[in-house]
Amino acid sequence: MNEPFPFFPKEETTYGDGYHQDMPWGYWFVSAGETPGAPPIKDECGNVYASVREAFWVGRMGMSNTFDHTRDEELEFMLSYLAVLADRFVGREERAYNFFNGSGHGRRCYESMMFEKGLIDKNEKPTPEGKAVLTMLMATRSHYNADKNVGLDWITATNGLGHGQERLDAAAMAEERERAASRMAYRFQRSALNGEPMVTLVGALITAEIPLRSTLWSMSFPRDLYARDRFYLWLCKRIDQWDAWGKIAIEHGARALSENLMRLAFCDRFADLD
Repeated sequence: MNEPFPFFPKEETTYGDGYHQDMPWGYWFVSAGETPGAPPIKDECGNVYASVREAFWVGRMGMSNTFDHTRDEELEFMLSYLAVLADRFVGREERAYNFFNGSGHGRRCYESMMFEKGLIDKNEKPTPEGKAVLTMLMATRSHYNADKNVGLDWITATNGLGHGQERLDAAAMAEERERAASRMAYRFQRSALNGEPMVTLVGALITAEIPLRSTLWSMSFPRDLYARDRFYLWLCKRIDQWDAWGKIAIEHGARALSENLMRLAFCDRFADLD
């Protein structure tokens, strides 16, 4: 039975029984396996863990390993959260927007949890232990996350519906399909407006003088690159319909095209009657 760590911030530069904030959280662990320095690791209470991150997540934070496939993503979020609080001032409104997709409830819940666990103080700055956790999380990043920026860039890039490799695969495929469709008369493309991901339909709009390439239709996906790319892939699978859809936008307007796409998206869905 794993016992929780009795570590609570007490002084400006130390926490618990004298652990120092300049050292990574968990530097006191010892190797419990046959190979020195290799996992599993053991804490001073005798609890054994597969990694320092697991020791922090389960032993210190009291979280379950039932959903360990999401643990690294949640710890990467915490890493970016602590990094922003430690490095510069970010107002509450900006944090709610960037970290929690504008949810004030989500921000308050997360800050309450971090405060109760002793990782941030009343001024919403990392405590000595919070700084040690920040150092540990940075040092133990996986190869997959090691080359990604920490902070608001990571929060922005990972806000969305997808996770991990699935998101990267969707983005890569969207880029490949977009190159293939670049010469079409009517084509959908990924774009952005004021930093918000969008999909736009561009095509030839005949004027009294010359035909012009114009934006005929658009849809935004606030702070959700993954959802934007998934929608674009849905469109790419129906590339044979793009000319017809472009004519709908020109002849009947953008709303008519939106209604047409909505009908197509749900025409093969069965209603859940349970």
